[in-house]
Amino acid sequence: MNRYKIGFWNYVDTGVLNAEQAADDWKTLGMNMPMSFDYDPKRHKKEQMLEQLDACEKRGMKMIVCDSRTSFHHYMEVGEDTYRKGVREAAADFASHPAFFGFHVGDEPYKEQWEAAKRAYIVCREEVPFSMPFINFLPYWDENNFKDSLGVDNEKYGELLNDFLSETGAKKFGYDYYGQCAYFEKERYKEVYFRNLKIFGEAARKNKAELYVSLLSVGHWSLKVPDEDLIRWQLATAVAHGAVGLMWFFIYERRLDSSFRLSPIDLFWERTETFGRLSRQNRTFMEYYADILSKLQFDWVEHFGEQYGGFSEFRPNEEIEEIKPIVNPTPIAIARFKDEENGGTYVLVNLSQEEPSCIDIRCGKDLKANSGRIWFAPGQMIVLPNEKYKN
Repeated sequence: MNRYKIGFWNYVDTGVLNAEQAADDWKTLGMNMPMSFDYDPKRHKKEQMLEQLDACEKRGMKMIVCDSRTSFHHYMEVGEDTYRKGVREAAADFASHPAFFGFHVGDEPYKEQWEAAKRAYIVCREEVPFSMPFINFLPYWDENNFKDSLGVDNEKYGELLNDFLSETGAKKFGYDYYGQCAYFEKERYKEVYFRNLKIFGEAARKNKAELYVSLLSVGHWSLKVPDEDLIRWQLATAVAHGAVGLMWFFIYERRLDSSFRLSPIDLFWERTETFGRLSRQNRTFMEYYADILSKLQFDWVEHFGEQYGGFSEFRPNEEIEEIKPIVNPTPIAIARFKDEENGGTYVLVNLSQEEPSCIDIRCGKDLKANSGRIWFAPGQMIVLPNEKYKN
C-alpha cells in the first residue's frame, strides 16, 4: 500500500469549476490526496461537494474536505458547543463518503489562535473518530518577530509543536516554508528550509505522526517560479528527510495582484508549463519510488559535503563504506530507511538546485551491488536497495 500522499492547497470556491474536469487535472498532476474547494453550507450546495467526492472516488483519490464548519476560525467565532454541532453536521454530510480523507481544521495558527486550534482539532477527532483531521502550522523562521507571532523563542518551537501533538493525539500534520525558492540569500534560506525539516521531523517521530510538507509550485513575492529541477529538489529533499505527505502551494492562480505567476493552472483556467513540470515529477516519484519506500520506515538522515539545518555530517558505516566525489562535488543528503527484518535501504539526494555531480560509492553488507559511479541531476533522488530486501 502506498503510504505517500500528494496534494495541494486549494482556495477556489465550491461550484466554480466542473467536478469531473477538476478531478482529471488533479489526477494528471499525480495527486492522490487533493484538497477540496472551499465549502460553506450558507453559500454552497451539499450536492456540489458530493459531486467532487464522487469524482475523486472514480479516480482512486481521497480528499481533504475544507468545510467552514470545521475550521478553528469558526471555533473562535461561535464557541465549542456550536462548533461541535457544526462538526457533527459536516460529518453527517460528507464523512461517510469513500473518498473522504479528513476535515481541514485550519492553517497557520498564531499564538492567539493556538488553544482554539488545539480544541477544534480535538473536537474533530471526537466527532469523526474514524479519520484524522489535517492541520498546517507556521514554519520556523530566523527573524525577530517569531516570538511575537508564536509566543515562544524560535529554538523552543519544537517543544510547542510537541505539546500540540501530544495533547491532541494528532497523527497527520503539516507546515509550509518556501524560502528554498528565494531569488536572493539562497544559502541562508536553504539553511532555514532544512532547519524546518529537522524540527518538524523530530516532532513527528516523537509522536509517531506523519509529516506533511508544503512545497512551492507558484512564483510570488521574493520567490522564483520553480523550474523542473527545483520541483524535483523540493520533493526529493522532503521525502529523504522523512516526510510522507507533500502539499503543493498552489494549483489555481486566483488573482492578478501580489505577484503570483505561472501557477500550474492560470487565471484563464488553462494549464501552464508548470503544470507539466509538476505532473512529471509527482508521477515519477509515485511510479518509481513510492512503492519501495512505503514498505520501509525512515531511520535517519545525514549530510555529506556540507551540513544544513543542524543535520549531522555523514559517517561511513558498514553499509556505505566510502563516498568519493568525482565530478563537481555537491552536498548530498544520505537517508537510511529500514524494515523490521533486513538492513538499510538508502536514499541519496543531490542537494544542489542547479548543478549535476558524480560520485563513486563503495557499499558493504547487503548493499554491495550498489557500488560504483553515480551521476545525479540537480535534486535527483537515488535509491540504493538492500539486496536481501529486494530479493
